[in-house]
Amino acid sequence: MKRIALLLTTLTLAACATTPSAPPVTKTPPITSSVTNGLETYMAARARVEAVAYRLRRAASPDCARRGKTKPDLGLVVWSLANFPNEQDRTRLAQDFNLSNAVTVALAVEGAPAASAGLRSGAIVTRVNGEDVGDGKGATERFIALSNAAAKQGPVRVAQQSGSELTLAAEAICEFPALLVRSADINAAADGSVLAITTGLYDLTRNDDERALILGHELAHNVLGHLAKASTAKPGGILDAFVKSTIGTAVAAAINRPYSIAFEKEADRVGLYFMARAGYDITAAEAFWKRLNETTRATAVTATHPTGPERLKAIQATIAEIQAKQKAGKPLDVTPRR
Repeated sequence: MKRIALLLTTLTLAACATTPSAPPVTKTPPITSSVTNGLETYMAARARVEAVAYRLRRAASPDCARRGKTKPDLGLVVWSLANFPNEQDRTRLAQDFNLSNAVTVALAVEGAPAASAGLRSGAIVTRVNGEDVGDGKGATERFIALSNAAAKQGPVRVAQQSGSELTLAAEAICEFPALLVRSADINAAADGSVLAITTGLYDLTRNDDERALILGHELAHNVLGHLAKASTAKPGGILDAFVKSTIGTAVAAAINRPYSIAFEKEADRVGLYFMARAGYDITAAEAFWKRLNETTRATAVTATHPTGPERLKAIQATIAEIQAKQKAGKPLDVTPRR
């Protein structure tokens, strides 16, 4: 199953801050039909992660703007057969997903400009503001470059192979894209540039409110600049192997740097504010953290994360604080405190 984790990283983020690099060509076995079925399951989960993360990034945009950490975003993930070096992989993906060398929409994120304008998964994109994106090697990268540049100037006109053209109005949101990492480990991380949640932790969630709790917490780490404030690195963590193979050793070291308990508490609090602003149910936090605490009792988790009654008490206090502001009709501005 390791190969599918590599394959998934070739899905390119359009109009986002970070583009995961394509995996190196290896002699690993090709994917199989059962794995491509797994890819369908993964893509459905990733769609939820992308949608939740987008809402949170939009809700947190005032905080990101104060730090110069926003950018215009269309909410698109594109892919092409040219992203996959193994010929057997290409054959299987062409059969099971009707994928070609053309720039194809893998995900039009729910609630984002592209989806709102009518762009749908499976659509083939041919031009951006009148310029051809081409197909084959380098086409997805060309699409990203053209769409990013266009989004900074104003509306983005996207022509489809079907002949229709849509006008997308990018919106400024926090620049930190989300990754869904295929791993049985129960973990999430923030490296200062991206948010990451494993499929193991995703599977523990029951709804988007719980996913927003996790992603909001990780988003808060990035918005608050916790990585830059951390002083020690701890290599060899849960995401290390994945990140090294797909993003780079430098990011792997960063993503495995432990945050202090004070930073974790601060991220809990600010993440709940982001959740509330985005319209998610913040009361979902109590039941989820209780369930997570029962599921994960490993030293690797408890060493750098506040757990049990202490964490729950702080979360309950923040929920009460937010609810009081909501009842009084006050803005949900948050002043980080520890």
